[in-house]
Amino acid sequence: MEPIIEVKNLVKVFHSRGRTITAVNDVSFDVFNGEIFGMIGPNGAGKSTTFSMLTTLLKPSSGSIKVASFDVQKQDDKIRPLIGIVPQKLSLYPLLTARENLEFMGSLYNLPKNVLEEKIDYYLKLVGLEASADRYTGGFSGGMKQRLSVIAAVLHDPQILFWDEPSTGLDPQTRNVIWKLGKRFNEEGRTLVFTTHYMEEADNLCNRVAVMDSGKMVALDDPERLKEITGSTNLEEVFVHFTGEQVRD
Repeated sequence: MEPIIEVKNLVKVFHSRGRTITAVNDVSFDVFNGEIFGMIGPNGAGKSTTFSMLTTLLKPSSGSIKVASFDVQKQDDKIRPLIGIVPQKLSLYPLLTARENLEFMGSLYNLPKNVLEEKIDYYLKLVGLEASADRYTGGFSGGMKQRLSVIAAVLHDPQILFWDEPSTGLDPQTRNVIWKLGKRFNEEGRTLVFTTHYMEEADNLCNRVAVMDSGKMVALDDPERLKEITGSTNLEEVFVHFTGEQVRD
């Protein structure tokens, strides 16, 4: 498989109140076209910072990132139409209906009105929100907002879908729906990159899993291989093996 994301010697340094904090420290990896790639690690490991740089939301201090052969530092305008982002903090407008939120977000990509309306109807039905299409999203549950945010991210048919903590705070039924959506989008040819604290999620969905700790990538392989090389029975044991038992703030 060819890499669709290439990360080389990535560093991100923050300066705050006289302190220098290296959030990401010399990280290199590839994400292959058509795979589901997961990133796991303790709080403060550098996952979210890396995620923000991959999605053009944050500039690297040094190193390089190429997404679909485009340079994040110089060609972010070429990258953004190719990616869809489902952020951890969902960005829906509570005083707009589900349909109005999707119409607005689709319009940002200049989708023709007839094409956009067709996509909206299709995706609302796909995630079971067609009956709530004309309800204000301020009254939606967390699971409903997550499902709506997911379809908002794919309206423009992105090649790569970035998903930050896709099922945090969701009930098991909604989590199962989210997992099925991820697999469906991948089967349709999209590459998925996501961060998660749910080891079961990473184990069930990912072709490969990267383990980050203290700004570094400490392991990268498929879930079964990671369990094999650490003598673990599940990814939670793998996680603890590479990152230790100390609780992180």
